[in-house]
Amino acid sequence: MGFIDTHSHLWVERLDARRGWLLHEARRAGVENMLLCAGGPSNWEKTAQCAREAGLGYLLGVHPLALDEVGEETLRDLRRTVEEALDDPFFIGIGEVGLDGFVPGIDQAKAEAVLLEELRIARDFALPLSIHVRRSASRTLGLFGRVAPAGGAVHAFNGSDYERAAFLKFGLRLGFGGASTYAGSLRIRRHLAELPDGAWLLETDCPDMPGSPRRDAAAAAGAPPESEPADILETARTAAQLRGAPLEAVAEASRAAALAAFPRLGALLELPGAFANRR
Repeated sequence: MGFIDTHSHLWVERLDARRGWLLHEARRAGVENMLLCAGGPSNWEKTAQCAREAGLGYLLGVHPLALDEVGEETLRDLRRTVEEALDDPFFIGIGEVGLDGFVPGIDQAKAEAVLLEELRIARDFALPLSIHVRRSASRTLGLFGRVAPAGGAVHAFNGSDYERAAFLKFGLRLGFGGASTYAGSLRIRRHLAELPDGAWLLETDCPDMPGSPRRDAAAAAGAPPESEPADILETARTAAQLRGAPLEAVAEASRAAALAAFPRLGALLELPGAFANRR
């Protein structure tokens, strides 16, 4: 049984001192590999470096909350960096990219222009994306009508039934993480229970999106909650309960969906230097 964490930010600076321990705990929890999603140009290099050092996959892009890093040359730099990374077996795709309708003050016109160009880059190099759609699913789908995604996953899906069907029609998988462990996340839990195998996959968004046990423990300690790569095991247990399936079947279904969503991942998993193959 091996888990693929399809969306993580394990590279972030505040985890530098703990990263080795977090990877150790992830291995103990059965994590086979994870995909590290960049936040913006300022961390493209670190994301790739952390991934290579640990034998993990990585994605490059501009998060919608990192638009202040986008200048005249940024998207050309992204295209060039992506093209150069195609020979890197640890490079998997484009991410984290998308739109955000929750945080105030975002230049939404700029965000849409950036996402459209990232969709073009993904299309031109036949690369999958990890897509942020917080309170922006309908607008994102509208942009897909102009430039369709070249596969990938919708990160932290929490949309309507119509949006669910629309994203699936574009060939995307839907990602579920710590939010699915909350008893009050009724819509998220219903989606995770209802979706057929092949349409959903698991993620942690480490160090964000903590699950219910992590949140409760942090509250008791008076500390801010953070998720860890090993938490994917708790999410998988929730998925197994919701779907009425064995834990092993959930792990295998999520793994298969991850390989389908991110095709370059298959070759990475076979490398001697891949995370699960290191001793």
